[in-house]
Amino acid sequence: MTACLLTGAFLPDTVQMAAWPLIAWISLVIFGSISQYSIFTGLSLFRSIKELRSERSSKLDVLDIFRFIAILWVMLNHTGSEGRIDILERLPSADAFKSAMHDHPIFGALMGNSALGVEIFLVLSGLLAARSWLRNAEKPFLNHWRSFITRRLLRLAPSMFIFVYIAAGPIMEALLPRYSSSMVSACGFWGILSHVTFTSNWQSTPTCMGYLWYLGLDMQLYMVAPIFLNLLHKSPKRGMILTAATIITSMFIRAGYCTAYGTCNKSDVDIPFISYPGQDAETLKSIYAGLWDMYSRPYTKCGPFLIGLLLGYVTFSSQHIMSPAPSKTLFRGSLFVAIVTIYAILPEYWNPDAGNTVYNTIYTAVFRSVFALAIAGMIAALYFRQEYRPTHPIFAILAKLTYNAYLLHMPVVYIFNWLPFLQTATSPIHLLLVLPFVATLSFLAALIFYLFVEAPIGHLTSQYATRLGL
Repeated sequence: MTACLLTGAFLPDTVQMAAWPLIAWISLVIFGSISQYSIFTGLSLFRSIKELRSERSSKLDVLDIFRFIAILWVMLNHTGSEGRIDILERLPSADAFKSAMHDHPIFGALMGNSALGVEIFLVLSGLLAARSWLRNAEKPFLNHWRSFITRRLLRLAPSMFIFVYIAAGPIMEALLPRYSSSMVSACGFWGILSHVTFTSNWQSTPTCMGYLWYLGLDMQLYMVAPIFLNLLHKSPKRGMILTAATIITSMFIRAGYCTAYGTCNKSDVDIPFISYPGQDAETLKSIYAGLWDMYSRPYTKCGPFLIGLLLGYVTFSSQHIMSPAPSKTLFRGSLFVAIVTIYAILPEYWNPDAGNTVYNTIYTAVFRSVFALAIAGMIAALYFRQEYRPTHPIFAILAKLTYNAYLLHMPVVYIFNWLPFLQTATSPIHLLLVLPFVATLSFLAALIFYLFVEAPIGHLTSQYATRLGL
């Protein structure tokens, strides 16, 4: 009862009550855009648009392309799961649809392993975390750690808080009732609290807006990253040994989990994180047993992030330049490893009842870190190459919108529950035809969210952090 009362205190009961704070904020942003008072200039839409369109000239511009590919892959994954009503409602046709996806000779592995888009995000996150920390590595550790984490919180929290306020309240229930029933109905006070405290990846089951689990994981990895980075800065050899040992240990833990739960033949975790209809708590736990733990916990998911951390350290501390031939060789070799890793899941699809074979166990243990290593190799090849080639400005814009696109793409996917073409799809080609529409709507929604939420609040929090010396 107390939890329900607390939830009700933060989430209004009616659409009108929920909309008023949003309308007030939007009005304030518009007023700041036309006002001459300096106190409101940080809210200006014109300033936000200017920042969105600003270009960078850095070797790291290539990360924008990887970030865009990653979010498209994640959108593809969710379009083929939460986008289908039969999967949401566990209808018999869902199994036939998944089989059709997995059995495709070319796109089957790309669809089934589309969750590897998360590994790309983890590599990028680790890389940028390392470079951010190392710029001020000489500062006292605790002061630097506090500033490092506070700035990360100020970056992620405002947009996420406002999205949760909209998604978990009456506004989303009125607009997308199926989203509310499968994503929000099981939340309650503790589910909402897990999101605003960045601990949602530790829920017993991923039934409360489960796809947001990544934000909790990312924040937790950020919190421990300075331990590795501080050692890398002071004693590079020992830092690399510790980081490599942690990655290998994580692989063994993954193998232990899949062996204990008998899920080594389900390494792609091809199951939507939703509240299934008519299922009690214990049944839901059995559905996600082992898979959720292996997929979301820092100790089973840290490998790609730590690989990105090492890459960030190398790009920050090394002035190495690669001539065209070695750069091309490294890029092509890494791309080959990435493709082989993706398609190496096919034996699991060919023999779905094989269980915990040696192959399945090893693959489940190592494939995410191996794929991350391949992504890191491609980034290194492009970063250290002799000639600098700027990326198209559109990728810089899309990259700045990616965080909001991640938050908002799931409600967009639910819109396509009403699209007969998707509901009757029988081939990965059909999903690929729908993807551009999902991506376009998601980025349009992300643009609005960026201009009215992320950018203006970011200007205010940045000023606040600067005044505090963070």
